[in-house]
Amino acid sequence: MKTFLLVIAGFMIVATVQSANDALLPAPGEKKVLNEGWFARRANEIKADGNTLSKGPFDRSGWLKAIVPGTVLTTLLANEFFAAPEVSLNNNLIPDIYEAGNGFYTFWFVKEFKADPLPSGRKAWLNFRGINYRAEIFLNGKRLNPTTHEGMFLRQSYEITPWLRDSNLLAIIVYPPDPAGNPNGGQGGDGRIARNVTMQFTPGWDWIQPVRDRNTGIWDEVSITTSEAVRLRHPYVTTRVPGIRQPSAKKQQDAFVNISVELENTSSAKQVGSLVCETNGSRMSLPVSLAAGEKRRISFRELAVVNPRLWWPNGIANRLGEQPLYDMRLWFELGGKTSDSHALRYGIREISSDKCSSTGGRRFFVNGQPIFITGGNYIASDWLLRLSPERYRAEVRFHAEMNMRMIRIWGGALLERPEFYDACDEYGILVFQDLWGSGDCNGAWADQTKADSRERRWEYPDRHDLFLASVEDQVKMIRNHPSLALWCGANEWPLASDIDSLLRTDLFPRLDPGRLFASFSTDTIFTRNTIGGTGDGPYGIQEPEWFFSFRSTPFNPEAGSVGSPEIESMREMMTPNELQQFPRQGRTRSAAWTYHKDLGYGNHLERYGPVENIETYCRYAQAVNYDQYRSFMEGWASHQWDWYTGILVWKTQNPWTALRGQMYDWYLDVNASLYGARQGCEPLHAQYNPVSRKLELVNTSLDERSVAVTAEIFSRAGDRLWMKAADAIAHPNRTAIMFDIPVPEGVDGVYFLKLAVKEPGKEGNELSTHIYWPSAREKDFSSLADMPRTSPALSLTLGKEGTKYSGILELKAGRNISFFNRIKVFDKASGRRILPVHYSDNYISLMPGDKRTVGIDFHSELPSDRIEIIVESWTGDKQIAAH
Repeated sequence: MKTFLLVIAGFMIVATVQSANDALLPAPGEKKVLNEGWFARRANEIKADGNTLSKGPFDRSGWLKAIVPGTVLTTLLANEFFAAPEVSLNNNLIPDIYEAGNGFYTFWFVKEFKADPLPSGRKAWLNFRGINYRAEIFLNGKRLNPTTHEGMFLRQSYEITPWLRDSNLLAIIVYPPDPAGNPNGGQGGDGRIARNVTMQFTPGWDWIQPVRDRNTGIWDEVSITTSEAVRLRHPYVTTRVPGIRQPSAKKQQDAFVNISVELENTSSAKQVGSLVCETNGSRMSLPVSLAAGEKRRISFRELAVVNPRLWWPNGIANRLGEQPLYDMRLWFELGGKTSDSHALRYGIREISSDKCSSTGGRRFFVNGQPIFITGGNYIASDWLLRLSPERYRAEVRFHAEMNMRMIRIWGGALLERPEFYDACDEYGILVFQDLWGSGDCNGAWADQTKADSRERRWEYPDRHDLFLASVEDQVKMIRNHPSLALWCGANEWPLASDIDSLLRTDLFPRLDPGRLFASFSTDTIFTRNTIGGTGDGPYGIQEPEWFFSFRSTPFNPEAGSVGSPEIESMREMMTPNELQQFPRQGRTRSAAWTYHKDLGYGNHLERYGPVENIETYCRYAQAVNYDQYRSFMEGWASHQWDWYTGILVWKTQNPWTALRGQMYDWYLDVNASLYGARQGCEPLHAQYNPVSRKLELVNTSLDERSVAVTAEIFSRAGDRLWMKAADAIAHPNRTAIMFDIPVPEGVDGVYFLKLAVKEPGKEGNELSTHIYWPSAREKDFSSLADMPRTSPALSLTLGKEGTKYSGILELKAGRNISFFNRIKVFDKASGRRILPVHYSDNYISLMPGDKRTVGIDFHSELPSDRIEIIVESWTGDKQIAAH
């Protein structure tokens, strides 16, 4: 074993000043989050035990300012012991726990805080929402947890009333997962990380490098709450929406809400009080008597909601990010005071599903209506668990902007934090929630990279009781979210047979009976396997026509492709020398490109011309990304309800700086994949089938629409060569074939096909429009370089409210075609990107005389004179939009 030395002793830190309100304890039902003023130090440098250390006084010399919530590695990075591991090959410079030993990443975390005296009868509780992996917790000389905490996903709550003082010292020692696993290049390394109840990708996967500390640390929220004698815990809200509902109906029949809650008498005396619920203008109250120490689940009568505002998936009924949600407050009254309370949001909807007899795929219904599923696989927001509500919201919004309806949380990662599901609730994104397991680590097949046999791996983790306790806890944490559609045991392979059986027969029927549970992602409950293998995939680049002609599984939980990021991200994640080692056709990839998991474009980039430098590489890659994912989603939509009930892309994002399978990158910059997918997932969409060469009218919404469809073909010079228009009825949940699209005569190379859907009789009111660039030369798009040079006219209005900027950018073409205009936002002074930015469209192509209006919004502390919005085009010079 190698020996590593990281000098921390003697590192001086300036103390964090306590604010005047730091001493105030929260009222019952509120919480005080402890997310500042933490310090950390390697455990083998501390000679005192936890009881002694937490007695104080605390000498900060030699301690590091710590990141909590965070991990050991994020603390070391914040203190500049290592360079950013997302960049270049820097991650190789960080000791891996497998070689360095668990002691290298075993750390103490210490927090000082003040507290005012508690009112008589009030109790205080210290709460942890996530520690990875084992922990011993001490406060003011007292060990709080009688047995060592274990498990990444198991929440913990400890009463601290008897040991709370004016000035308090909290000390927590955190131990890494054990075994941490060998990062030997296998999926999940040698697989032994899965002997723990923790995330499995941290020793590396085919899309990520190893997380060196395996995300050891206090990775989620720490808080203090208070209550009187009776605690209110784990409220559970379910809704019924009988019948088949129409989203456009002005008046809805009644829906019904069922509410229960767990009460705990934490005192040694009988307690008599009232449980109260307020929601939607209704108030219900139940008298309750609890014996000393008693825990009991209490249910209210079913509540009818008149003319409910129904929750629907994205693209069905509501504007982006405006899903109707209801507020609820529950509390327990004891002696005229609030003993404890809980506030939550819920949505009124009913989700059901069946196995479609004609397609063989899982079919999902919301409020009685079948919903064609488009969506993506999501790994984790950040590989080092630097999570935030703002980042979650941006990522979920990107999915909604792609017109997607479902996100699958993949089983090798984690249950996301409640703030993620809050964003899914608001944006109408259904959640396909895996638990913690994958076929790679858990024995689906023989694998020479794995340390243990298939049979042994199928018995992982070592503690089945801990796994089941963690599932029970996490189900209670997120089950009230209307976005949560189903539970899945693991990725591509069931969990250990006793765990799987107990989940199916006890845990989910008891805790969340209204939701589907599937044992694994490619279970026959989802799909009839028509392609062999595990029943998902493939994962490489395809010819556009493949998506229309190859018959995949009817509900495919993961199939994916390329997704290289834009040039600005490439420059941040690699050195100039590494960038110039971009892959050439037929040549071996460089170390840096291999390290960042380049998937490869085959010869697709060279079809656009010689790839001479990294700038050309990225420009061509974006054109391919756009066409690839538009074709991907259009191919599935072409066969909706005929071959398919749904498709989830592998993947829509990466939690680190990878070079594959993403619509936006780790920096939260979008690439053309997002806008190609956005076009292909449009609920109302006219599309070109490259196999049949016909125009298809797609409607995946629930509304019938009368529309006018037009198709036009243009030469590269901008001359219109052909046009056809037809009126049609876009029937709900249907793809209709309309008419043939010819190959224009006399054209050599690229030509342009414009499809538009308009309201009949309203010439200017386009509901959808987009551009294809087929070629009369087989797989040869190099003639794009011959197009006349032109730039669109720009008009920008940009306003600011607080830190939020909102604007409208209009692009208008002249007499020539303006191809593939990319919009981006910069800080004028530094030249750095402002991220994330949300665009209503991007990578825009305009036929002669066309204009397009694009909404732009983002947050920035910068003054308006520092904001610079740039438009880059294949056919023109870079422009700055004046504002």
